Formats: sequence, structure tokens, C-alpha cells
Amino acid sequence: MKTSITLAIALLLFPLLAAAQKPIYQSTDKAGPVFSDTPTPGATQVDLQPINVIQTPKVAPSAQPPQAPAAAYGQLLITSPANGDTFWVNSGNLQVQVYLQPPLNSTMGDTLRLRVNGNPLPRSFTSNTISVTQGDFNLAADADNIQQTVQVAVVDTAGKVLIESPSISLFLRRHIQYNRVAPRQ
Repeated sequence: MKTSITLAIALLLFPLLAAAQKPIYQSTDKAGPVFSDTPTPGATQVDLQPINVIQTPKVAPSAQPPQAPAAAYGQLLITSPANGDTFWVNSGNLQVQVYLQPPLNSTMGDTLRLRVNGNPLPRSFTSNTISVTQGDFNLAADADNIQQTVQVAVVDTAGKVLIESPSISLFLRRHIQYNRVAPRQ
């Protein structure tokens, strides 16, 4: 039903659209004015006004492609080591495991920055496993049990902090070997 109505309207409008390009003549009969594209005796040509056309302003393309919205990070945690753990620094590097939701958007330049005792490390990371060396900690030469704090943050390319994890405390221990001098006999 709808198709036949649409077809009928199209067939009725087609002659009108075609006639718009030819001159139109007006004559009068007993029913009133008659419009036609064929001149008849006593008909006058009708000058039609041009069709209303609105010119839209041209929009210049933007110089920069639109930037994707920054990732809205919802959760950042240090999952390993646990708060209060003891780590023996003589055994190698400390592996810090990070949970980040949603995952790090490194395509936009976001990176992970680790802070030890409030001081950011000079390097940034893109992996959820961060290796911290013994030299990254503030270890006093005479102490063998030192408490350290570790925190991780997501920063953008401008260095702006997007989200921070809670700080955790670690106890770092070192194996110390004393060289005892054997007593003389």
C-alpha cells in the first residue's frame, strides 16, 4: 500500500518538475485559471520566481584531527608485594606488580611512574610489572632493616598525574657478611 502511494506521488510530481524548466502559460476558462506548458489563444506567459536556495557557509577542515578522549582510569593498585612485606635486596631486583583498570593507554602516551619514598624514579614504564633495583632505594650503609614506601601513578605526556595508587610500606633487608679475623694460635 505504501509503495503504491509513493509511486503515485512520484508520478504526479515528475511532470511538475519537468515543467519547471519550460515556460508556463496561464489562461482562463469557465472553471477559473488554467496553467499549462503549451500556449493557447489568449494565454499569457507567467514568470516564475527562482527557487529559494540557501547557501550554507563553507567550513574549513580543522588543522588537527580530533583527539580521542583521555582514558578515565578507575582503579590503580600495587598487587605485589603486599603492604608490610619484607624483601631481601641482595637477592636481585624487586618486581612490583600493578593492577590498572582500564588498561594503560600507551597509544596516547600514558605511562606508569614509580615513586620510592615520595621520589619519582627517573624512568617510566608501560608494563604492569616494574623492576626496581637496589639502587632505587635509599639504603643507609649501617642499617640492615629499612622501611621504604612505594607508590605508582599513571601520567600523561605532559607529566600530569591521572591516577595514583595507595602507598605501600616495605621492609628491605640485606644480608651482611662479616669477615672475622681468625684468632692467632
